[in-house]
Amino acid sequence: MSRSREFPKRGAGAVTSRLHAEETFTGPPPSVELSRLRRIRLIGTTAAVTMAVGALGAGALPVLQNPVAGERLLGLWLRLQQSSMTIVMTGMVVVTLCWLLLAPYVLGRDRRGRLSGRIDRATLDGIIASWALPLAVAPPMFSKDVYSYLAQGAIGNTLDDPYALGPVSALGSSHALTINVPDIWRDTPNQYGPLFLGVQKAVQSITGDDVVAGTILHRVIAVIGILMLGWAVPRLAEYCGVSDVAALWLAVANPLVLFHLVSGIHSESLMMGLLAVGLVLALRAIDAPPGPRTTALFVLGVVLVTGSALVKLPTVVALGFVGMALARRWGTGVSAIIRAAVTMLVISGVTTGLAMLLTSSGLGWITKLGAATSLRSWLSPPTALGVITGGIGQYLGLGDHTEQVLVMVQTAALLGAAAFTVRMLFAVHAGRIDPVGGLGVSMAAIVVCFPVVHPWYVLWALVPLAAWASRVEFRIPVVAVSAVLACFTLPPGAGLPPFVTIQAWAATIVAVLLLLFLLFRWPGLLRSP
Repeated sequence: MSRSREFPKRGAGAVTSRLHAEETFTGPPPSVELSRLRRIRLIGTTAAVTMAVGALGAGALPVLQNPVAGERLLGLWLRLQQSSMTIVMTGMVVVTLCWLLLAPYVLGRDRRGRLSGRIDRATLDGIIASWALPLAVAPPMFSKDVYSYLAQGAIGNTLDDPYALGPVSALGSSHALTINVPDIWRDTPNQYGPLFLGVQKAVQSITGDDVVAGTILHRVIAVIGILMLGWAVPRLAEYCGVSDVAALWLAVANPLVLFHLVSGIHSESLMMGLLAVGLVLALRAIDAPPGPRTTALFVLGVVLVTGSALVKLPTVVALGFVGMALARRWGTGVSAIIRAAVTMLVISGVTTGLAMLLTSSGLGWITKLGAATSLRSWLSPPTALGVITGGIGQYLGLGDHTEQVLVMVQTAALLGAAAFTVRMLFAVHAGRIDPVGGLGVSMAAIVVCFPVVHPWYVLWALVPLAAWASRVEFRIPVVAVSAVLACFTLPPGAGLPPFVTIQAWAATIVAVLLLLFLLFRWPGLLRSP
């Protein structure tokens, strides 16, 4: 698939030159290194299995209908929560270290700067599967959001307006699904789009109030989303002239994906899976010769990208980048942009209308978009700045104006992100940057400026950027941030006493240091013979 006539890969502006370059390869790693690679895979798999076992006592377990509560053997882990925490957290750190140890096999370069010692896709697919499978059959960890999904599905099947009330008001405080919802979300209405509302309602229709069955079904959907990512990310990388294995390692093998999408069952798995597959289909259709098959492929791609935004709205910006890529194919004038905009609006509008009709969502999903912003997230730069500024004002005796400061800072940050995104849209139309790259850097700006940021929100930007940004100036910071954020959230999600957390981290550090000592002192364990 040739596309150099559409989006030049070299000399395409400051953003492109700093983040993106084509990659060439010199061949697979020598056979002597393959034994080391197998050991890394085995250690990571063992660590993932220990996480799965520890999750029986330290996972994000339900308050009611906990399947291990009262069991003679499995219930032992619940009575040893601190030990369970140490086991999970040690495994969490070891899996992250094993992911980092794979870097030379996907990012290693020879003296000419070409990628060398590269493992093939099948090998990396096997590593991802062996690390993800134990987490996929374990209890949820790192988040209890899945219990909110179950309650929201029940609300959607009960109320005419599924976005009107939170779980306590809609189902009652004594309802089994309400009790399992984290306290901060019990009075919060549904915040997801019509497509994910449909998923929530379908799961609840099948499983009823059975928490375990509902959790399993949501995890199946999350795994499907990750499989979609695994299919699409290497193809997006090939489209951008980037190593497909490096992109897969960074975007799918990433511990953020393993811990928060596989284990944590977040809606981002479906959102990013639909986005990635939709981008592959739509961009391929734009580059293909005109015809009925090409048109159908493009429409399907736009429908999937729209579906991603109907899970969570931020990915709606991807429609703009697909539209600008289409407009560039049609010409460089304003008329081409207008034609492309109308085309995108029609396809996405019809898709949205059908989703709203089929799920009976109404317009509540739009009016409740800001419900989560009431949470003060220290990972959000504008929110942290607003809280600190408000605190300084209080210290100086100027009164508590934190809420007003937050509104101003968060609004200014979002306007800045919007302005940057518009700039990238026109850069795509002018051919100065690839649509995948433009989307990636725009999503990065949106994440940085978003009022609420959780560790897995980084994946909004990381997935498209992994397929486009190949410079070491990008990869090293992103790998470091991913490793830190992957170990940022505790296995139960939240709500642990500080002394339990401190003791678990202390024991984890000791265990990891001991393991590292053994790895580097035991001859041949990691080093090649």
